[in-house]
Amino acid sequence: MESEAASGQRKSRRILAGLGYVAAAAGLALLAVNLLGWFVPLRADAVNGYRDFADVETLEFPTVIEQLDELAERREDPSTFLTEATRLFHAGLAHISPDDVEANGLEYYRMRVPLTENWILFALSYLKPDTYRDYEFCHYERALERGTGRCGQQALALVSYLSKHGVDTGFVALGGHAIATAKVDDENWYLLDPDYGGVIPFSIAEAEKNPEAVLPFYWSAAAHNNRIDVLYAPYNRVKYGGPEARFARACPIERVAYALKWWIPVLLIASFPLLLRFSRARQPRSPD
Repeated sequence: MESEAASGQRKSRRILAGLGYVAAAAGLALLAVNLLGWFVPLRADAVNGYRDFADVETLEFPTVIEQLDELAERREDPSTFLTEATRLFHAGLAHISPDDVEANGLEYYRMRVPLTENWILFALSYLKPDTYRDYEFCHYERALERGTGRCGQQALALVSYLSKHGVDTGFVALGGHAIATAKVDDENWYLLDPDYGGVIPFSIAEAEKNPEAVLPFYWSAAAHNNRIDVLYAPYNRVKYGGPEARFARACPIERVAYALKWWIPVLLIASFPLLLRFSRARQPRSPD
């Protein structure tokens, strides 16, 4: 008759073997999702050529990335660099109309990160929907690849690009609107609005003194029609720094999520033979 110890060890072996099979199945499933993501574009077809409220036709991802790379290589004077970068993000990211979002849903425009893009961020959209349901990418290339974003996403993407190229940056929270700010020289900062389309050659402190002075530096009719200058009235909140200045937690989590989406399935699959071997090593010895 089997002893109680032998019966317990047999159960342990079965549990370990079962865990191994579950881990392998989960790892293979997640790996398949990642591989499928290579064939499922992050950008929805409807985004290319989309005309948002500023009446700008959204550029295709390869086009805007190529132009941004060329801009960084030329690296003309700081003022030109900031202006051209703002124009490219203005044209590279579509501010989807709320009516279109309501009609088609966040998933249609990939505002919720798709499962095939990053299953960790997708899961977080259910665990912490206030941050991840309508997600703003911290990395500018991912933001441009998706091609959509409201004012916060556009400012965040622009700051990500400028920070990568050594420009001191920050965020300015206006009344219901978000813009970026960047240092031009040792003393001067510019205000950058890639959403409405404008580069204001002075700081937020100066803009608050005379809000109407910002209007001539906007190139879209929407800024004038909507009187964007009203939003510059005192007092506005400024956070200096790169993308983490806007999202201190979400930005590091995004970086980790893109690494773990591959490492987790690999480790799960690798654990299968280890658990199987361990389960067999615990087999009870036969009585003499």
